[in-house]
Amino acid sequence: MITSGNKQLDDFLDGGFRKELTLIYGPGASGKTTLVKIAAIGQLNDKRKKVVFIDTENQFSINRFMQLSGPNYLHYLDRLLLLKPNNFEEQCKKIDFLISMVNIDLIIIDSLGFYYRKLVRDSPVEINKKMDRQLRILTEISRKGIPVLITNQVSANPETGEIKSVGGEMIKKWMKCLIELKKEPRKILIKRPEEKEIGFEILNEGIKLLS
Repeated sequence: MITSGNKQLDDFLDGGFRKELTLIYGPGASGKTTLVKIAAIGQLNDKRKKVVFIDTENQFSINRFMQLSGPNYLHYLDRLLLLKPNNFEEQCKKIDFLISMVNIDLIIIDSLGFYYRKLVRDSPVEINKKMDRQLRILTEISRKGIPVLITNQVSANPETGEIKSVGGEMIKKWMKCLIELKKEPRKILIKRPEEKEIGFEILNEGIKLLS
């Protein structure tokens, strides 16, 4: 286990995030990036630790990171490797590169399906094969004891209103922990390994769980 960066959330998660693949999915502005940034800061509090953050959406806000981390943000940024792939092929290459990295304590991908969803309809076999390779690599990394936090966008069924993570079961099957975020009202729903939920608020300094 590693800390989520928030004591209340650690308790809700029975100790924090597992050293496995965790998928955090939900609609835009539901809190996905806030959660993974808090987790990154939780690791960077230890001066010996390093975090890789793959930002596919090119929306990593330094100002928000500063707000969440406080006055030590420069020391944290020194040990945060921020990677920004410009397309799906670059995302594949950067994830390939991760397997050779050493002394990394947390990997974050925000978000996994951003480029994938733009390409998969036109070339489903090829793109799904490349996504499958990415997930195999990330699984292999997690087996070395490095936790991997993955955010993902969602799509809604227009008839039923059901919310699904981009990539559906193909991506979910690799995950040991599934966390869905609701926006109105804000909720954290653990879907795997066991189901439970709790309300929460997003604050300037992070999040607050609602009992």
